[in-house]
Amino acid sequence: MNRIVSPNEWRKALDELEGAYAPNTLRSYRSDFEIFEAWCGTTSACALPATPETVAAFFKSQQEIVSPTTLSRRQCAIRKIHRLLRLPNPADDEAVSIALRRARRLKGTRARQALGLTRDLREQLVAAAPDHLKGTRDAALLCVGYDTLCRRSELAALQIDDLKPNRDGTMTVLIRRAKDDQFGAGRLGLLSKKTVGRLRDWLRQAGLKTGALFRAIDRHGHVRTEPLDGSSINRIIKAMARDARLPKAPAEGLSGHSMRVGRAQDLMLDGFDLLPIMKAGGWKSYKIVGRYVENVELAKLLKTRGAWD
Repeated sequence: MNRIVSPNEWRKALDELEGAYAPNTLRSYRSDFEIFEAWCGTTSACALPATPETVAAFFKSQQEIVSPTTLSRRQCAIRKIHRLLRLPNPADDEAVSIALRRARRLKGTRARQALGLTRDLREQLVAAAPDHLKGTRDAALLCVGYDTLCRRSELAALQIDDLKPNRDGTMTVLIRRAKDDQFGAGRLGLLSKKTVGRLRDWLRQAGLKTGALFRAIDRHGHVRTEPLDGSSINRIIKAMARDARLPKAPAEGLSGHSMRVGRAQDLMLDGFDLLPIMKAGGWKSYKIVGRYVENVELAKLLKTRGAWD
């Protein structure tokens, strides 16, 4: 008979993974398993070890309120916790697979995509940025994010020491770690001359020479030592959209991921094929990039390729 595991035991086992997994991954495991554990508490089911029938019933209860992608993520958390504790893994049982398949058929698997912050939209937001320290930082952040196709977490992690000036006035920036690059092989991004100018303005005004590239600014206008976090970058983009007086629909569609999406769309319109776009953004899958660029207007794309009269 399987032993019953206490909440402290699985949390301790998860804590021992620090350094081997990205912090966001560990937070996700912890949060998703806590949701499963709480649900088990309301149904008098055992969370550790869980049976396949319990996990399938949990997914059935969740299918109306969360996306299939979220359910798949929670499946990963349940699997990982059971494996860490050397317990039989219930997450890959056929009953669980059927429950996931049912959820996908119910809601579909298409992910919601951020609105692309394309070149024209970027310039509109930058032009409306206030002429003070925070506005200078936000304009530089927007342009660096666009040029490098950084995710918001990658943008927040950039360091001043990772910038390398080039002879032609551009800069190369080392993006050390990405969501799909957990061992830190890194990739290089190129900053345009215009972006370099905005970035130098920010660094000069903030008095920064080393450390985090983009940082919080307190209510007194003082630059803090810690880097911005991903949620702050989301809020900055939303605030810039309001300053630019964008209509409600596009303003609400913008997020910290919009620069990555918009740059990929612009590269497609500029005539680049998927492979160089994948290299520029550090993508490993054609499928993901294809979803990013599918919203490019067909007429504009055909004009770019000379196939539209």
